[in-house]
Amino acid sequence: MENQMREEADALLRQGGMRVTRQRQLVLSALLQAGGPLAAEAVAECIGDPAGCNRSTVYRTLAALEERGLVYRRLGADGSALYALRREHHAHVLRCLVCQRSFSLSQCPLEGLEREIYETTGFLVQGHSLEFTGVCAECREKAKDRRV
Repeated sequence: MENQMREEADALLRQGGMRVTRQRQLVLSALLQAGGPLAAEAVAECIGDPAGCNRSTVYRTLAALEERGLVYRRLGADGSALYALRREHHAHVLRCLVCQRSFSLSQCPLEGLEREIYETTGFLVQGHSLEFTGVCAECREKAKDRRV
């Protein structure tokens, strides 16, 4: 499994026009293994400190990967930055303000808007993040039960 993740990380780096380095492989492998957004600190903890990949290296690597469009950053419920791999098929987040659970939308509601932006302004959108906040069905149901 580790070899497969390293190969996928290498392919992502080449796709982004980046040189393959051990640090970049480690950061991308941690994000691949997580399968969802991680804080930079969590990425550093997943990696440990092999090959000089300390916390500052993780932060610099994440910034470089974000600049190249390989990862994206969004804010977590507590306001901290979370990083995830940018995939062609991505999910948008629905976050419950009561229980703090997150859910994903299966479709991107902004694809048409990105196309319209390009057609009207010439601006090529490289990515976006979208988070809806509200109250999930389970929390709404619990609140309704308490009122009875």
